[in-house]
Formats: sequence, C-alpha cells, structure tokens
Amino acid sequence: MSAFDRVLEGIKQVLLVSEDIKRLSEGVKELSREVRELDRRVARIEGIVEVAKTQASTRRRLPKGG
Repeated sequence: MSAFDRVLEGIKQVLLVSEDIKRLSEGVKELSREVRELDRRVARIEGIVEVAKTQASTRRRLPKGG
C-alpha cells in the first residue's frame, strides 16, 4: 500500500469517526431532553406525595363507636 493510499484511508477513517460523533451527539441531546422530562415528572409526583402526606397527617379520624 502506498503512502498516498494510507493517507486516503486515514482521511476516510477520520470522516467516519466524525459522522459517528455527530450521530452520538444527537443521541445525547435527545437523552438529555428525556431526562429533563422525567425529572419534571418525578418532581410533580413528589409534590403530590408530599401533599397527600400532609393531608393524611392533618385529617381527623372519627372515633370508633359502637
């Protein structure tokens, strides 16, 4: 293999790796959006649980009667 062929092969590999990096970068961006959405949902659920706990602790219970 001549030096020129090796240089061309090296350039080809660099371009392929560059495309892989671009594709992976887009995947990371999408995962980041999904994580933010999940974080927002978890925060909402945590708020609901806290409200339910507060209501349960302040709710008066009826005495057991007979």
